[in-house]
Amino acid sequence: MERHRKGEDEMDLWLMMKDRSMVLSFFIIFILLSLFLLVAARKKRSEMPKTLTVLITVVGTIIIVLSLCAIVIAGTFGYNS
Repeated sequence: MERHRKGEDEMDLWLMMKDRSMVLSFFIIFILLSLFLLVAARKKRSEMPKTLTVLITVVGTIIIVLSLCAIVIAGTFGYNS
């Protein structure tokens, strides 16, 4: 009986992730765009002013951290459920 219950829990997790996939993919796209911005700023840092490089790095890092927090919140709490 325990084995059957474990399978149900795994299925519930799979269904929960499918329901929230749109929200999760939205934040994952934000993370990927921010990573691209950080890599581009890192490669061109000798051609850009130092303040602009620092600003891009800080904003990109903040967006990544907030997106990760939002993914955790969406995965944990979901849509009012």
